[in-house]
Amino acid sequence: MIHHRLRPFATPLLAAACFALAGSAYASTTHSAFDDIENSVATDGFNNLTAARITATQLAAGIASNSETEGGAILRRTSGGAYPASSGLYQFAGNGSTFEMVVSDAVDGLTSIVFQTYINVSTGSNGIYGVLAANNLPRLSFNGGEQFLLSSSQASENLGYTDFFTGEFVASDPNNPNHLTFTWNLASLGVTVPVDSFRITFATDNHAQSQAFQLDQLVAAPVPEPQTAALLLGGMAVITLVARRRTRQH
Repeated sequence: MIHHRLRPFATPLLAAACFALAGSAYASTTHSAFDDIENSVATDGFNNLTAARITATQLAAGIASNSETEGGAILRRTSGGAYPASSGLYQFAGNGSTFEMVVSDAVDGLTSIVFQTYINVSTGSNGIYGVLAANNLPRLSFNGGEQFLLSSSQASENLGYTDFFTGEFVASDPNNPNHLTFTWNLASLGVTVPVDSFRITFATDNHAQSQAFQLDQLVAAPVPEPQTAALLLGGMAVITLVARRRTRQH
């Protein structure tokens, strides 16, 4: 019964304190396969890489994210013939394509970068590796340099998908690790200077079907400021005081 008496004043106070401690949450809307990234403060999603939205000329010049746009990332094809097809980027002939994801103004206090890709490949007899081939792996450079750092961790997932051209659903296949996640933990890579800008370079093979990319910038989990902690403690003190008075009345 105490909570009914507290509702006019103590509950909002405690709720405000809890909200201040909780921080912001970012849910991925880029692709259903992509993970929500904890401690992300800026997300850029590219999930409409189709001919209905962009041209090959625009891709070569650089396109902005279209799903989540907090980080100001630009995706650019730097070489090769990958072009926007009906469901994403595709290349029929040539020697593959290279790309870069550029962020000119990184978030303050950047500690990690997470890059997710959704590219349908065939690592079996067809030998289509997407970004998994050694020469295609994403590499990080920062502050105008050419460090080309490989990610500190990498994860892959095999998911069913709808084929670009046949429109038929293709079941999960070990030869098709289509959802990849690359993480650069700056401290573990020995980066000791503030990162103000960065770019991720990567490449794809012919016949790889690139459907979506997502880039997340992370900072360390915030420590509650003194005034926030005081607000929380004050709310708890009010609840305790009212509870004691209520007990004495009974």
